Amino acid sequence: MSGPVVWHDGAWIAAGEAFWPAADRGALLGDGVFETLFWRKGAVDRLERHMDRLENACAAFGLTCPVTRDQLGDLAAELCERNGLTLAALRLTVTAGIGPRGLDRDPEAQPSVLLTAMRRTSPPSSIALATSRIRRSPTSPAAAYKTLGYTDNLAARREARQAGAGMALLLDTGGYLSGADCANLFWMRSGTLFTPGMECAVLPGTVRAAILDRLPVETGAFGREALVGAECVFVTNALMGAVPVSALDGRAVATGSGIPGSIAEILD
Repeated sequence: MSGPVVWHDGAWIAAGEAFWPAADRGALLGDGVFETLFWRKGAVDRLERHMDRLENACAAFGLTCPVTRDQLGDLAAELCERNGLTLAALRLTVTAGIGPRGLDRDPEAQPSVLLTAMRRTSPPSSIALATSRIRRSPTSPAAAYKTLGYTDNLAARREARQAGAGMALLLDTGGYLSGADCANLFWMRSGTLFTPGMECAVLPGTVRAAILDRLPVETGAFGREALVGAECVFVTNALMGAVPVSALDGRAVATGSGIPGSIAEILD
């Protein structure tokens, strides 16, 4: 088999041959969830945290989690070996499978699973944010889980690009900081590290969790003005790690530069 290889519903196939049927609910309705994984040093980074989030998401949406922790680790290893990758971005996509027309699922339907890998590109040295007009709702499952319905995130990113920024900053429906369009948000002021609390429609990021486990962090509801004049502002996700924010809506927001050494140690 030449060219990129993927794992789809239990079989290894050429990437170009992978497809979902026209009646797949993930393709038609966004009925499904996904995880983005970072493969490095011969393993999936923070595999346990990703599996916890995947299992929680599947339970929340009434899906059977299609892989165990050991299976995902083994599949990721074989996928990267087959594709000749040592530093890779993996995506595990789970759809609700084939179903009838309308909103109700076929109770007998089985989830469809796709695991792909591509070379991980180096993160930027810094990134500019632009505040989006879109607001995240604390009551929306799309804010709490990585769902296939990514409409808000896509629209927010388009806004940011049109504003000359690399990523969108989103507030919740109460006007409080929530996070970036594909990342969690942190900042430091007077030596104290802050991040929006889960009540602000925050996605439970795996890097976010690792930082909260290792360092004292103040969480809560904060207005956008909390970022202005901070010693540092940075965004985090599984693939980027931590990237400094250079500007917000065209203006510098941090008085210092770079990522605190304590954060770098956690992500090493």
